[in-house]
Formats: sequence, C-alpha cells, structure tokens
Amino acid sequence: MNPATIIEQATADGVTLALSSSGSIKATGDPAAVNRWLPALREHKVDIIAMLTNAANDSTAWGWLLHYPDREPVELYTSPESSLAEVLRDFPEAVAAEPIPPAPARPTAPLTAREETAIRARLALIEETDTAIIADVLGRRRADPEARAYFTGRASGG
Repeated sequence: MNPATIIEQATADGVTLALSSSGSIKATGDPAAVNRWLPALREHKVDIIAMLTNAANDSTAWGWLLHYPDREPVELYTSPESSLAEVLRDFPEAVAAEPIPPAPARPTAPLTAREETAIRARLALIEETDTAIIADVLGRRRADPEARAYFTGRASGG
C-alpha cells in the first residue's frame, strides 16, 4: 500500500492525519481505527510526513511530475489545473508528485524596428541613457510577453 492510499483509506475509516508541532504524524479519531492504522503509519512514516507537508503547501498546477517506486517519473498535464490531493487521488500508484513550473511564455513575433524605436524614444523621454539598462529593457521586451506588452503600451503613451 502506498502513502497516498494509506492516507485516503485511513481518512475514510475516520482517522484524521495531520502534522504535529514536532513534525511527526498526529492521528486522531476513533481509538480502534487509529490503532488499526498505526502499523501502516509507522511503516510509511517518512513518506506520509512528506505528503502531509506537501498537502499543507498544496497549490494547483497545470503540470505535475509523478514519482513511482518502480519506474521513472512521469509528467502529467491537466486542464483545468489540479491540486496535489487530486493528482494523488487520481494516480494512487504514484508515491509523490511535484508541480512542474510553467515554461516562460515567448513572444510570437520578433521585436519590430518600429517597436524598438518607440521603446528607445520612451526611454529617451524619461532621460534613460544607461546602455546596460536600455539593453536590459529591450532584452526583456524581446523575451517576455508581459514585459513586451508593458513597454509597448508605455511607449505608445499608455
């Protein structure tokens, strides 16, 4: 049984699992149910603590890297975004999952001469003459769509 299954089944059995202030597992609920789950909790303590820690910091993501005990990690992409709990529920054979950071978006078209001229004019208007700063602004404008929209908007008076 993997840690995600233990957490899911123990919870269904009325056992609430949480991290204690000392960083260990705190199991509460019906004493008989807690006693039934103690051996499995002890056997998988490290992995369960890791999962509870991840769940405490749970966020949603479009992509997850799923880890398995007997094979290489697998990338999973979801739409809409999925939480860690949802991913581990849907892929119970996975022993852990971590969010895949989104790839930085790239502009669809290169910086045009007209856009570069407008940005340089805006920088001149605010009396920016430092060549390193100008190069940085133009570089970010070329690589980052949000920076591109911001600087283009500012250059056109927005």
